[in-house]
Amino acid sequence: MTSDDSSSWRPPIHGAGLGYRKELSKEFTLHRAEIDVVEILADQWFGHDNPRRLREVADEFTTVTHGVGMSLAGAGRIPDDYLAEIRKVTDACGSSYYSEHLAMTHVPGADSGHLCPPVISEESLRVCIRNVDQAQEALGIPLAVENITYSFSLGTGHVEAASFFAEIMAATGCFMLLDVANLYINSKNHSFDPLGYLDQLPTDRIVHIHLAGGLVTSTGHHIDSHSETIGEEIWRLAAAAAERCNPSAVIVERDDNFPDFEALVKEVAMSREIFYPRS
Repeated sequence: MTSDDSSSWRPPIHGAGLGYRKELSKEFTLHRAEIDVVEILADQWFGHDNPRRLREVADEFTTVTHGVGMSLAGAGRIPDDYLAEIRKVTDACGSSYYSEHLAMTHVPGADSGHLCPPVISEESLRVCIRNVDQAQEALGIPLAVENITYSFSLGTGHVEAASFFAEIMAATGCFMLLDVANLYINSKNHSFDPLGYLDQLPTDRIVHIHLAGGLVTSTGHHIDSHSETIGEEIWRLAAAAAERCNPSAVIVERDDNFPDFEALVKEVAMSREIFYPRS
């Protein structure tokens, strides 16, 4: 999809929900009426037996699809076989868009094992645009690129780095996944104004929101652990984001230290109240 094709198109509104976790499938089914949408982590569904089970989940829930291994900021092109596996997942779910981190997860011949931020430079910008274009052509749907946490400087001012996302969106017609927790964590760890960052973004291109709770170390460093209750400051930043964008889906992420499922459903309800107050 080119920027001209997608300039006015928007995905449908799905509402508020949770990242789907196979080990909690029974709880998801029991609370189906309280969850508008579930987010499928595509990389966990690769394999010849998974499409059938995935279609069952997609029949039960409205789904959106998300990934971690595309390495959009990597120097090499995305492997065609990887994109083919993603396409099986997005086709099974009937996805209208696919979200992925704007990050480097591997370089030719090596896997970093985690999400590394893009270098903010003209050369890196060209690589990211090339890879986003490649992915959108292979999947047949637009991407929504996600802001990640980082421990070291990106090579420019932290707030000004938002323009890197804006340039990619303008060049490729892709959308953005705004991870509110990641923005909050970066703003605390690197001492910048998260609202200033938001105001640098084309917020009309934000179609997906992530919310999560993290840890704070003894030295005051914030970590995106997806293991804790969402804190009040993240909720306040989410409310500020809701004043600026109209997302298709808002997803609460929880990957560890699971509470009673009712606590997760309560966070979904709070998300819905913030982003879809009239629904």
